[in-house]
Amino acid sequence: MFSSDNRKGKENPERQKAAAPVEPFPEDGTPEPPGESCQNGGMEEPRNDGQGLLEELESAREMLKRLNEENRILSESIARARADFFNYRQRVERENERLRATASESAVAALIPVLDNLDRALSSNRNEEDPFYRGVEMVRGQFFSVLESMGVSVIETVGSPFDPAVHEAVATVEAGEGIEDGIVTDEIQAGYKVAGKVIRAARVKVARAGS
Repeated sequence: MFSSDNRKGKENPERQKAAAPVEPFPEDGTPEPPGESCQNGGMEEPRNDGQGLLEELESAREMLKRLNEENRILSESIARARADFFNYRQRVERENERLRATASESAVAALIPVLDNLDRALSSNRNEEDPFYRGVEMVRGQFFSVLESMGVSVIETVGSPFDPAVHEAVATVEAGEGIEDGIVTDEIQAGYKVAGKVIRAARVKVARAGS
């Protein structure tokens, strides 16, 4: 008698082969080709991205060009705004200076007659020992110090060449020995300037050579 294990080992090989499962064919009867993974040995085929890189590079160049142009326009706008602000500040400063000068000129023009009266009071009494004279002289000195702080200066007269820009000739004297032609010999009324501008011309006598 044979054992059951021997019978199993001696089964017909054709029968075992027929028992193996069979892959179904497509409906049209053509076998399905192997997949790409099988054709390439299980590795994915590399893609050619050279054209895409060139397009990205060109796009980056265009963007950089636009940014540079925008930066140039912005820089020019900032420069123009800075120049406009500088010019505006200069105009404001000049206008403020002009207003201050005008205010000073108006104030000085109103105060000069007071200074003239103090000078007349001093010229009417030359007694320096008189307390009244010393008091008026002190007031006159303080008053003129205030005018000087406002930019007032006295126009030079006696001994200076006659200058029609700052002098007003009210009389002439004959030039002689020690007196040159065109020299101011006497001051009739003092003249004043504010920051270099004549507020009142000095009234003077001028030496003239005889014909």
